[in-house]
Amino acid sequence: MKFDCREISISDEAFGCTLILSEKNDNAAEQMKMSIDQITNSSGQYLLLQRTYPEDDYENDYYYFETNDFDKSGELKSFKIELNKNRFLMQKENDFFEIILKPNDEEYSSLKKILAKLTRDKGQLLIND
Repeated sequence: MKFDCREISISDEAFGCTLILSEKNDNAAEQMKMSIDQITNSSGQYLLLQRTYPEDDYENDYYYFETNDFDKSGELKSFKIELNKNRFLMQKENDFFEIILKPNDEEYSSLKKILAKLTRDKGQLLIND
């Protein structure tokens, strides 16, 4: 999968964190109103990474991956991400994902922070600044 990212959506809340890279870009007013379900059900390509924190001490974090190709979606067990300001590369099993990025400095900083959380304990993250 390869596409140009026009929208970066980051959510970091008490029960988990989510990153969505999407090729579809709506106007700013509409972006603020869109839920994760609306973004993932839109007509463009996207990549969603999600980490859900456990509710009690006996559970483990759950790592989830989704794209518009639902056959490649599901639990993340092992993956590698390489990031620079212009490109996001991800390898998951035998699947490769390349997303061309054009973030501003604030978006790039937020992207690095959320990827550090999303890859902790499961994946590998390489940042090439």
